[in-house]
Amino acid sequence: MVDENSTGIWVIGEEKEGKLAPVTLELLTIGRQLADSLRQELVVVIIGHQLEHMSRLLVDYGPDKILLVAGEETRYFIPETYSEVLSALVEQRKPFAILFPATYDGRDVAARLAAKLGVGLAADCTDLKIDEAGRFVQVRPAFGGNLMAVIHQPTARPQLATLRPRMVKPNKSGRKVSPSVEYIKPRISAKPFTKSLLRTVREVAEESGNLDEAEVVIGVGRGIGSSENMRIVNHLATLLKAAIGGSRGVVDAGWLPHTQQIGLTGRVISPKMYLALGISGAVQHLVGVRTAKEIIAINKDPEAPIFKVATFGIVADMFSVIPLLAKELEPPAPQTT
Repeated sequence: MVDENSTGIWVIGEEKEGKLAPVTLELLTIGRQLADSLRQELVVVIIGHQLEHMSRLLVDYGPDKILLVAGEETRYFIPETYSEVLSALVEQRKPFAILFPATYDGRDVAARLAAKLGVGLAADCTDLKIDEAGRFVQVRPAFGGNLMAVIHQPTARPQLATLRPRMVKPNKSGRKVSPSVEYIKPRISAKPFTKSLLRTVREVAEESGNLDEAEVVIGVGRGIGSSENMRIVNHLATLLKAAIGGSRGVVDAGWLPHTQQIGLTGRVISPKMYLALGISGAVQHLVGVRTAKEIIAINKDPEAPIFKVATFGIVADMFSVIPLLAKELEPPAPQTT
C-alpha cells in the first residue's frame, strides 16, 4: 500500500475486561512526540466492548482523536477479527504510521495487519524517532542484541512498528486541547473465519505475575534444580513484588508455563530490575532481557555468559544467597508488649 497522502500517527491501545493496559499510555507518550515532530495528528484506537469510559483514561496523554471501536463482534480478542477491523479503518483513513505494543496480542494483530496491507513491520522496537532528515525511523536489536538496527520504510504506507513495553515513561502531555471522540461499529466481512471462540478461561498467575508490566522480574534457569525449589523463588518474588519468568529449559521441563518464557522464542521484557537465578545466559535468553535497566545475576559458574551483561554479579550458590536476601527483605515482626 503506497499513498503519499497518508497522514497521522496511530496508536493501537489495549484493554482487557475494561482495564486499560499501561503500555497504551507509553505508546501515546512517544506517539505525541512523533506527531509533534511531523506536525501530524495523534490518533488512539481502542477495540473492545463497552468502551465508553476509556476516553477519560486517555485524554491527558495528548491524543488529537480517540477512536473507540466497540461491538459484540469485538467483545473478545480474536486476532482475525481485530486485524480485519483495523484493515478497514486503515484503508478508509490512510494513516502515516501505526504503533502497536510488543505484547502477545499486539504482535499478533500487527503481523496480520501488515500482511493484509502488504507493508513491512518493524517488530520489538526499543525506540521510535524522527531523524535529522525528518524520516520516521524504528530502532531494534539485531543479531542477538549485538547491534542496533535502524529501519526506515521509504515508500510503503502506513509504516507499522511494535514497541516493547517499558521503553518510555508515560507522561501527561499538558495540552489544553480536548480530543474528539468517535464511536465506531466494527466492520466484519461475512466470510467465515477458521477460528471460533468456544469459551474463555481466566489465566491464573498469582505466583508468576505479568512479565510485561512488572517493574521487577526474577528469571529462573535450570540451575534451580527442580520444580520443588520454585517455592523459595515464589517467596522471594512475593517479598520483591516481582513477576517470575524462566529460560526455555525451565519451561520445557514444565516448571513454569510457556507464557512465562523469556527470550528469543518467548517474552522480551524491560523491567527496572532483572534478577537472574541459575541462568547461564545463552544468547537466545539474553535477547529477552537486553533492555532491562539493571541485571543482577547469581550463578556459581564464574564464566557464565550472564555476567558479561550483568550490572551486578554474584558468584555463589543461589541457595546460599536467596535465604540471606529474603531475610533482609522480610518485614520486621510486630513487637509485643
